[in-house]
Amino acid sequence: MPQPKVSVIVPVYNCRTTLGRCIDSVFGQTLADIELICVDDGSTDGSRALLASCDDPRLTVRYQPNSGGPGAPRNVGLALASGEFVQFLDADDWLDPRALELMVAMAEENGTDIVIGKYVGVGRNVPKRLFRRNVARTTVHDSPPDLYATLAPLKLFRRELIKDLRFAEGLLSHEDQEFTAKAYFRAGGVSVLADHDCYFWVEREDGTSVMQQGGAPDLDFFPAIGRVMRVVEDNTEPGPARDRMLRRNFREEIMPRFGAAYLASDAESRAVTEEGALRLIRAHLTPGITASMAPFFRQVAHCLEHGPHGLLQEIVRYRVSGRTPALLARDGRIHEVTPGFGELPDSCYDVTSRLPFRCALERVSWDGGVLKVELKAELPGGEFTDPVLVLRRRGEGGPVHTVPLDGRCERTAELDVAGLRLAKGRWDVSVEARVGQVPISTRLAVGPAGLPGPVFLPVEGGRPLVRLYATDFGNLSLAAGALGAAPDQPASAVVTGGRLKVSGRLPLGGGLSLRVLARLRGTERVETADAVLDGTSFTAELPLRDWARGPWRLEYEVVDRDGTVPGVFTPRDLAGGRVGLRRTAKPYETSKGRLAVQIGERPLHLAVPVLLGGLARKVLRRSRIIPARTVRDSRP
Repeated sequence: MPQPKVSVIVPVYNCRTTLGRCIDSVFGQTLADIELICVDDGSTDGSRALLASCDDPRLTVRYQPNSGGPGAPRNVGLALASGEFVQFLDADDWLDPRALELMVAMAEENGTDIVIGKYVGVGRNVPKRLFRRNVARTTVHDSPPDLYATLAPLKLFRRELIKDLRFAEGLLSHEDQEFTAKAYFRAGGVSVLADHDCYFWVEREDGTSVMQQGGAPDLDFFPAIGRVMRVVEDNTEPGPARDRMLRRNFREEIMPRFGAAYLASDAESRAVTEEGALRLIRAHLTPGITASMAPFFRQVAHCLEHGPHGLLQEIVRYRVSGRTPALLARDGRIHEVTPGFGELPDSCYDVTSRLPFRCALERVSWDGGVLKVELKAELPGGEFTDPVLVLRRRGEGGPVHTVPLDGRCERTAELDVAGLRLAKGRWDVSVEARVGQVPISTRLAVGPAGLPGPVFLPVEGGRPLVRLYATDFGNLSLAAGALGAAPDQPASAVVTGGRLKVSGRLPLGGGLSLRVLARLRGTERVETADAVLDGTSFTAELPLRDWARGPWRLEYEVVDRDGTVPGVFTPRDLAGGRVGLRRTAKPYETSKGRLAVQIGERPLHLAVPVLLGGLARKVLRRSRIIPARTVRDSRP
């Protein structure tokens, strides 16, 4: 068999109910040049029989006694693989039919060694920030996109990159993180395919997966995480990039060990957890990581290192309870009041920089040049005063505009954006308030609220177009002097008295003007007319007498002293008519739904009678300039 393009490796252990779907998703790929390697790790539920019933020549199956984790079967599969690329796939999961085709194409186009296809969680959470947009080429050192956020091996690897790497064997979980971390640091480049759902990552409904049952025991778990953290330190310099990666290990792996299972375990097991975590804290924790972590982590870390030991379980128990801590403003800082407050250092309870102050947009609309905002603001565990809506130009030292927020639970504000004449650029919308004498702020989250379309407002140094949008993090921002064409505007077009009357509604603020244009297709000829504005309505009249025959596209420009914004009309009410003796003008809708006017010419035998009347029509018929009218015989 010639070398396949991709080898797909599936470790199999007691997954009979999902294995068929997994296999079908591989053999259903639009990229046919593949091989599938399934390694059964001692299944007892019929998975082995299902594999034996498959007779596709692209399938290779190996059976082995249970090894205690997915690492060993993955290693067997990697040793058997012959493809240029390797895709790891778990037996509970499946691939989109085009996943391998698209990921291979991305690797080949960009010369990258790893491609991460977009994950779709099925009953589980998956990384989302990583897939905000396609990334042609990046490295693990870059943030964004922060590749280190996912250490699962469920990716496409160039086999040459990983041919001598192996997964840790005998581990129930987290056997893959060291493998993936090493591959990241080896890779010359990594691509992220974010615009196509590739990998469907499943959480078992019956809760029987290893991770759902707690994962590897702590005696194995903490040394495995320590090896991953050493890979990071061996390949990075001290500083923000290293701290970002190690922070993920503390947050995602180490802290979850201090939860309900910790409280339910016996003293000996708790001691193993505490000792394992303390070793990693002493070996890898930096002041920068500590400062950026949640208070719960700071409290646990302090108790493990300095005591009092008896307080640790009380802190964990309060966390597991899910209660909302009260907030206290003191000495210019805000603290959560939870077990140990006043006994441990205040820094363990400081939430000033990570306050749970949340503001969600309920409704937003434009009323002319006034932005009307309705939002819901909350601060669990505390009270805030003096809230204001803030519009701040992005960049250090940018101008700031504020307006008070009225109401209590649902708050409203109106901001006269037209009157501000914003400078060209990006403007972020946030909410500021006070807890005691401590100022607090948060961005305004868009959430499910829909955003209105762009509006025409004056912009200092830019085109008169203002557009609301949601940032990559889902917060409300505003682009003043936005690029691109304006939205299509409905308009009526009526021909009367040899003139084309174009009218419609187009709210304009701040002294802007409107110009209507007609462009003869295939030429540079343009006819223009300034529109008359009446509130939100406009009317423009264009004389048609000198227009050449052919189709004319109708467009508009919103004009300000610092620039113009082009747009096109869509048809609403249309009526054609004559232009002089022989000319006609007929408004119509183009194939793209745009408004246009066709200028034509009437035949002489139709145009002259209109001018000369019925007597001339008879003369012309007798002279046969126009055809005689056919008279129908109405006799029975």
